[in-house]
Amino acid sequence: MFSKNLFIIQQVKVHNFLSSLVLLVILLLASSKIAVAYQLEIKQIPASHMAQSYPATIVLPNSYQHTTSRFPVLYLLHGYGGDHQNWSTATTITRLADQYNIIIVMPDGATDKWYTDSPVNPQWRYASYLAQDVVTYVDSHYRTIATAAGRGISGLSMGGYGALHIGIQYPELFGALASTSGGVDPRPFAGRWNLNAVLGEPTTHGANWQDAAIISHIAKLKTQSQALYLDCGSEDFFIDVNRQLHQALREQAIPHYYAEWPGDHSWPYWRSSIEYQLVFFSQFFAKSR
Repeated sequence: MFSKNLFIIQQVKVHNFLSSLVLLVILLLASSKIAVAYQLEIKQIPASHMAQSYPATIVLPNSYQHTTSRFPVLYLLHGYGGDHQNWSTATTITRLADQYNIIIVMPDGATDKWYTDSPVNPQWRYASYLAQDVVTYVDSHYRTIATAAGRGISGLSMGGYGALHIGIQYPELFGALASTSGGVDPRPFAGRWNLNAVLGEPTTHGANWQDAAIISHIAKLKTQSQALYLDCGSEDFFIDVNRQLHQALREQAIPHYYAEWPGDHSWPYWRSSIEYQLVFFSQFFAKSR
């Protein structure tokens, strides 16, 4: 999909990174006659703040079974209306775990809670659940590199928002953040996708909406020095808020990778975009091995 009409937006301190990344992905795909022998598990992970458990799909690369080494972990979040199995059934993410020798954890964030600790409903504590309960469970049950240098977080749409939202809150846990087609600023979308239930009515809870926008936390990104990657399809309804975030990052000279490709808010786009994101994460994780 991305091999034709590809265009890249220049960004801070990146230069030819993405063009090299595109070439590397093409070469890897062309030579990917790898014997795939990943292990896929579904685990129930208790939520200490919500008194229940949620499932998570966990992919272990083939090499996990044949070594005592520790592995980096990518936490990959689903979109609105989805669940923990979306990524593993709709994309080649299982093959990518094998290809890059990383553990991929796909937790269930409920279908419409936006991976937040809701400021208006104290029973919805999904950011705390993921950052505290899920990460603790994974580190205690698998051989992980249990540092920020060995953890990344990404997602699509609602999950792209959640990845940035949680990653910014917990820089000690996640060293690399990414988003594909992320709803990075909820403010233009009041009344849609359960956002009012999560954040409150905009007319009476305007501060919640302001705080929810990723662009409101630029100062944290500037000081926390996390690796950052954003992409969005040029026909996506979230393209404007992604461009605005990218521009704000540029103005503050915050290093990041940003790309646009032709595509809309759909699985054909995400099946391709995740291939590029995995190169970004594998290069980041290489420093921890």
